[in-house]
Amino acid sequence: MSNKTFDLKQLPISITELLYSIQNEQEIVITNDNISVAKLTLLNPVAETRLPLEKTPQPGLNLGAMVMIDDFYQPLPDEFWLQNR
Repeated sequence: MSNKTFDLKQLPISITELLYSIQNEQEIVITNDNISVAKLTLLNPVAETRLPLEKTPQPGLNLGAMVMIDDFYQPLPDEFWLQNR
């Protein structure tokens, strides 16, 4: 198991990335002014539990769900811009 150390005041990554690192069989030590204050490790190491960093979009799920009107690119009328005066 490998160790990584991060200073609390300069923690460069999110908690999700920390948890992902732990699941990759690493141990995370968090320090405050070079004093160890926390150690993150897995309680029950299981090879099947991996946290995805982000979900991948699936193109084509809602084809045709949105339709753009024909005059979308036309300028808005002056009444629209002068409403709040």
